[in-house]
Amino acid sequence: MRKNIPWKEITESSDDFTRLPAGPYVAKIIDVKDNESKEYLEIVFDIAEGGYAGFYSDDWGKTHPYAHHFFMSYKDSAFGMLKGRLNAINDSNPGFDGFAAFDAGREDMFVNRLVGLNLQEEEYEYEGKVRTRLNVCQVVAADKVRNGEIKAREPKKLERDAPVSTYDDLSDIPFR
Repeated sequence: MRKNIPWKEITESSDDFTRLPAGPYVAKIIDVKDNESKEYLEIVFDIAEGGYAGFYSDDWGKTHPYAHHFFMSYKDSAFGMLKGRLNAINDSNPGFDGFAAFDAGREDMFVNRLVGLNLQEEEYEYEGKVRTRLNVCQVVAADKVRNGEIKAREPKKLERDAPVSTYDDLSDIPFR
């Protein structure tokens, strides 16, 4: 027997939803998870300022963190990028020392810190269909976003009919 649904108490919704436009944003870090076996931090963010502030604070955003995250790899080959991202966080939060927090394993100290992000639309293939998503393409100081120094990038198109890679050694790819 089906459960009894209280139809009069339910607000109707539609499949139509607002998509966050690609471009630069000041974001707030809302969660950090360390994946030690793959040597990266997963940083979940929300929009902190402007007309889209709190964009991912709804139920959908809370249950789909993969839709608003980026990574900070700490594999040897990624130290330069890691340093750049930690500097962007430091520059966005005067007095905060992201290097000390990272070295101490205190990922919790990154929560509620600001950072500038540039979100780029990119195509991907899923179940035989080409779809689009937003991906973090730049991590910068928040003031660079506020001052208009960061510009939206053109959408990243899926390469069609590209040759299949014969690269066999995947050990240095940080997020596989």
